[in-house]
Amino acid sequence: MINFTPHQWQMLVEAGAQEPQPLHLADLSLPFVYDRSIGVFHCAAGRHRLAMSLLLAFRHGCDSGIEVGEKLGLEFPDDTADRWLEETTGAAFRSSVGRKVQSGKRASLTVIEKRWLGEVEYLFED
Repeated sequence: MINFTPHQWQMLVEAGAQEPQPLHLADLSLPFVYDRSIGVFHCAAGRHRLAMSLLLAFRHGCDSGIEVGEKLGLEFPDDTADRWLEETTGAAFRSSVGRKVQSGKRASLTVIEKRWLGEVEYLFED
């Protein structure tokens, strides 16, 4: 599990994230962001892209999604969230409007994760 600094966790909470739960215990009918190294954290409706962008920012030593977007030449929050999803092994999400769980690449999820997540739509080619 990743240990966030208090400042990082506060930023995730402000982006609508709730306390992480293990994949097998989480209610996957609600909007969420899943990262194998963190677990599932539910997000307020419409806020999953902000949370995903923050995860990318933290990985790159940045303090915000806007900062990591500027550093990598990406638009915030759409491109930064997509970059996190595409590059993170064991990552998926469900938006508040999506019926399916979405993930980056087919190879990024294990068989067990796919079983727990149910039907998954992949957004990028392997």
